[in-house]
Amino acid sequence: SQQATFSNTIHLRDFVDSVTDNPGQENAPNYIEIQTEVNVFNKDGFYNSHIDINPICTRIHAYLTQEERELYTPNTFFYADGRFSAAQSAVGTLEISVQALSLSRYVTTHTRPHTG
Repeated sequence: SQQATFSNTIHLRDFVDSVTDNPGQENAPNYIEIQTEVNVFNKDGFYNSHIDINPICTRIHAYLTQEERELYTPNTFFYADGRFSAAQSAVGTLEISVQALSLSRYVTTHTRPHTG
């Protein structure tokens, strides 16, 4: 099989579907794979009804400590920047693989209205 070339960069904002050990890094539990389905939205006229836009299976590879990994549960909103490659899967769908250079979660802060 041919090694993927990660020469492009991508910025993702999405929700975690699942987190697993990175299958390419056996016996290295801190190397993880975040799986998500990335949606492409039409923007500024960049849309054509003849183009079928489906969610794209995306696998984000990162290094996290066990404590950090526990923060990336399903439905956690995250940001990731990194190098990526895209390829067709065995079933003919597009898949994106990302080597994360930065990874962070979106954390909401709840404040109470000041009264009085």
